Amino acid sequence: MKAVRLMVLSLLLVAFASAVHAPVAMSATSSAKAAKTPDEMASEALAKWKTALKLTDEQAPQFESIMKDSYQKMADAKKDAAGDKAKMKTSMDQILKDREEALTKLLTPDQMKIYEKQVHKNVSTAQKHMKKG
Repeated sequence: MKAVRLMVLSLLLVAFASAVHAPVAMSATSSAKAAKTPDEMASEALAKWKTALKLTDEQAPQFESIMKDSYQKMADAKKDAAGDKAKMKTSMDQILKDREEALTKLLTPDQMKIYEKQVHKNVSTAQKHMKKG
């Protein structure tokens, strides 16, 4: 049950992050409204998490690779789902599960606790914003 809850929360986080950060990023770059690439999103994720998780020099490129892989799979899943929300949810659940498994192998237990705590906090914030809208 905890794993399912974490996955649902992670999915909400991804949706919230996409909705909240995309307009800011687009307005900051240029008038062209191009979506960020998986490479760009992975680089941003690494920058965000490197200090918070105290990633080692060995962990950092592996962390970025895991994030890039999951962002690429998310982009592919969005394209493949073609608006089918149930299909998208199923795909996202699996992608986030795979990401969590990969991160569990990479991060120390303490780092993973920090990661999960922050993800949960972000999801809670996203849920509050979704209720307002």
